[in-house]
This record gives sequence, structure tokens and C-alpha cells, in this order.
Amino acid sequence: MRFAPSQLVVSLSYDLNNPMKIRAKHKVAGMLLLDRDHANRLEKGWNVPGVYLLLDRPNAEGRWGAYVGKATIPGLRHRVLQQLKDRAHWYRALLIRYESNEDETLNSSEAGWLEGRLYDHLSKAGQVDLHNRNRPQDPTLSDDDETSLIDYLLPIESVLRLIGHTLYPRPVGAPDGGGPLIKMIKPEPKPDKPAPYVSPLGLGPNPYLLRNPTPEAVREKIALIMAGKHPRVMGKDPGRRV
Repeated sequence: MRFAPSQLVVSLSYDLNNPMKIRAKHKVAGMLLLDRDHANRLEKGWNVPGVYLLLDRPNAEGRWGAYVGKATIPGLRHRVLQQLKDRAHWYRALLIRYESNEDETLNSSEAGWLEGRLYDHLSKAGQVDLHNRNRPQDPTLSDDDETSLIDYLLPIESVLRLIGHTLYPRPVGAPDGGGPLIKMIKPEPKPDKPAPYVSPLGLGPNPYLLRNPTPEAVREKIALIMAGKHPRVMGKDPGRRV
């Protein structure tokens, strides 16, 4: 198996009601992220065979639910619109199709194989709860066909991470302290420092004055002054020393 890094191209429309289009630049996978409320606006060009993920919103711990499905004829658009009526849990759908050549699409066997592998991939993830009752039954493909379809998995995982659906819990040593990918990071409290002693004349910190001195500290302070070794600081007036 070969997994190459995926450069994702994300297309956003000026119309916020339009779906977000996502493409793995060097692969044949075309992806589209669709909000449930905008499913009826899905273009008819997506009525082609493919696979889809119905996504639940992640909870406070970063866990999320998903349903893995496939669409043959008439296609993804028809299947997603049907899932509007059949399933109420999802808020977004991620659609995946073959996009390299407009005259070609995934066939039924390829869509079924990819559906099964996506199910396996998500079922092993620590952050995902699948709504599928059973594992999809996928057909056997040639080694060459399997190798081509395996390359779909990493771009799909990259897209899921991009939209905040991580597959595995964040490690405890992560910069955000583990848990959900997105969380409020509170500033660390600064250690308490004793306030400097200010002279009654308002000239700022005075190194010759002590707060709550002990006899030992007083003797040490006098010895430093007598020896001329006590440090001196500037007061408010730059031309005057305290």
C-alpha cells in the first residue's frame, strides 16, 4: 500500500449557502462538504456513483458519530436527499466521487469496496461512533484497482481533520493538553512577586529601606552601606539618585 501526502484544494463560494468543494490535487478523488440545511442545493452533477459520510457534530470530548454509505445509480445526490428523510442525526455530509475524467465514474464494485474500507478505517478510530448496523459487504477487486482506491483514504482523513473531525484522541503531551482539537486555552497565572518598597517621598524603590527587617538583615544592610558596596538605583528624577 502507498500513502502519499495530499495537497487539498478548498473552494469557498461567496454565497454561504453553497457547499464547500474539496479536492485532493494529485489524486482522482473529488470531495464536497455539504451542510444538511443546504442539501437541496446540491448540483445534479453529483448524481454519480460514489461514497458518502454522514457526520454528527463532535461533542465536548471530540468524539463524533458517522454513517458510511455508497450510492450507485442514480447517484450521490439522490441518495443524500433520501437520507434527509431517513436519518436525522447528521449535520454535514462528505461526498466522494471519481473526478479525473468527466466520462468515467466509480462503478458499483469500486464504490462498494471503498465503502467497506472506509467503514474499517473509521471503526478502528478512537473518536468515531459508527451508526451502521453491520459492516458493508464489499466485492473483491484486482490488486491494481485496490491500490488505486486505497489512495482515496488519506485525502478523506485529511479533509475530516480539516473540518474538526479527528480520528484519534489527542495525545496527553499535545500543545493543547489533549482532548478536543479546538478548546479554549486559558493564560497561565503569573507567579506572585512581592511589591517593591516605595519611599515616603514617592521616589520609587529604595534599596536602603527594608520591609519587616530582621536583625540579621539590618546588620547585613549596614555593613554593605559602610563598605560602599550597596547597589544604587535611579529614582524618578534621572539626574538624582536615591
